[in-house]
Parts: sequence; structure tokens; C-alpha cells
Amino acid sequence: MDKIRKNHHYVSQSYLKAWAHNHHRIWTYRTLVSHSAVPEWEQSSIRSIANHQHLFTRNIMGNDSDEFEKWMDKEIESPAQIALSKARSHSPLNKHELEHLLRFVALHDIRSPASYIEHLKRWGLEMPGIVEGAMQSAISKIEAEQYRTHFSVPETNPDSEMIPMRVTKEIEDKSEVGILKTEVLLGRGLWLFSIRHLLSNTYKVLNKHVWSILHAPEGMGWITSDNPVLKLNYYKAGSYDFKGGWGNKGSEIIFPISPELLLYSQVGNNTRINTVSRELATALNRFIAENAHRHVFGSKPIAEISEILPRTVDKVAFDDEKREWGTWHARQKESEKGYQK
Repeated sequence: MDKIRKNHHYVSQSYLKAWAHNHHRIWTYRTLVSHSAVPEWEQSSIRSIANHQHLFTRNIMGNDSDEFEKWMDKEIESPAQIALSKARSHSPLNKHELEHLLRFVALHDIRSPASYIEHLKRWGLEMPGIVEGAMQSAISKIEAEQYRTHFSVPETNPDSEMIPMRVTKEIEDKSEVGILKTEVLLGRGLWLFSIRHLLSNTYKVLNKHVWSILHAPEGMGWITSDNPVLKLNYYKAGSYDFKGGWGNKGSEIIFPISPELLLYSQVGNNTRINTVSRELATALNRFIAENAHRHVFGSKPIAEISEILPRTVDKVAFDDEKREWGTWHARQKESEKGYQK
């Protein structure tokens, strides 16, 4: 059996290499460290940063599979390389190249640990209602079919088998009615289904926006992070959040593509931006840093980052998080036992 890919990058190495220098190393600022003696900025190999073991591994019929990791590489990362290279070299992109680049942006918005944590919170609030609505819809369709002479074939999502789901019936003896119980496991399987769905369909809304490539002012450079796509809602000076959406009117979508260039769009605004002031560039870099999860990346150390995003020194929290990701795969596999795959 061929060896599967185990080291999964949630920020592409091809993306980070724009900030890397000698021997593919990149300056890294960590937001959580185990000891105050850890330098604020360190050089990290892009091969060893922004990745976790088995982050996107699926368990299929009891066997580990890296088909999802390969799918992202083949369908999104590899096709985006020409567009990424052309954009970085100031060459115009055709329609198809721009779409490849925007799908690459979508990928980096939704496959990070920060995105997973956000999804988990939202699922905890919304999933009971979603499951209840789906069950009621299914029951209504079943009841409607009883009065038809020809039965329709139910529509199915080909990726729905990725969702860890368990359906059980509870019917007492001699009873004609019972309870149909549906359970959905909130974890990796549901996350991978969500990623596949968004990258196969929903991302296309990005094609409808007008995009600008902003050059950093002379003497400045764009930073990036392990959560590199910003969806900024800016209300007024000092009032903003990062809860915007791909199709939310007024939301600003920001994605640095190199220390010199940044991809930008404001949903619903058809005006392209050609220049950016030092004041605006400083604000954008601040937003990029604040949106980081555990790492800020730069082509050089930037002293101001520690003021914008003071790091947390906590050995217990650091060790706990390291252990959580170290046992991620084993815990996800164990929790998915007994669920439909």
C-alpha cells in the first residue's frame, strides 16, 4: 500500500514562499508561547510551519485516506500556481486564471484551524435546527410520495457520505409509530464536507466581485498570517470586526499575495483601487495581524506587531494545544466509530 500524506499544510508552502528568503525560511511571530525567553520573532522553515499531522485525513472503511488532501492539491492549489505567479510578477490575469486565484483564496479562508474553531461554534448553535428542518422536509416528501403513482428519485449530495451521521429508530413493541433519531457528529468529517461544498459551489460568488491588487507603499511590506484571508466589516474609526462574508455587501475581503502585493475587494463596490496611502497600509497590516490565529509571518521582523497583538505566555495552554493537535487524528477516528461514512 502506498504511503499516504500525513503532514497537511493549511497555509500552502507555495503561498508562504513569497515571504521566505534563505533556505525557504520565513520570519514568524507566535501569539502563544510556552516561556518568555522565546524570541518574539524566529525564522521557521516553510515546510515545518502552518501544518498539522492528518488534519484532512479521512477514515474510509477503517483505513486512512489522503484523498481529500490530494483533491485540494490537484483541483485548487496546482491550478492556482500560474495565476499566483503572474499576479506576483505584475502580469494581467485572464478570466480563468482569476477564478483559479479566487478559489485559492477561498481555500485559505476555510481550511485553517481558526476556521474549524469558528465552524464548531456555529454548528453547536445551528445544527439542531438544521437537522430538525432536514428531517421535517424528508418526512413531508415521504408523505407526499404516498399519493403519487410514480416515485421520484431523491436528490443526494455526492459528498454527503463524508458527514458522520447516525440514524436510529425507537419503536415500542406492537406500536405503529415511533421515534426517528438523527445524530450528526460535529468534527473533522463535517468540516471536510463543508470545505468540499464551499470550494465546489459557494466560492463562485467571489467571481462577481471587482478585485484590486494593492502595492505596498515604498519602504513598507505586507505581512500575512496562518489565517490569511480577512473578511472585514469596517463601521467607523475604531469600530470593526472580522465577521464579514464572501457575499455580504460592504464586507472587505483582503488577501496578501506577497510582501509587495495584496488582493482586495469590497463586496458591492465596483471601483478599483490603484493606490494606497501609508496610513491605510498601516491599518491593513494591523487588521492582518489581529486576524492571525497562532502565527504572523513577515519577510522581516516587525517590532510593532507585539504592540498590535501581544503574545500570550502560558506553558499550560501551549502544552494543552500541542497535545490537542498531536492527538487530533486518533481522537477524530475514535469519535467517528459507529457513524455512517
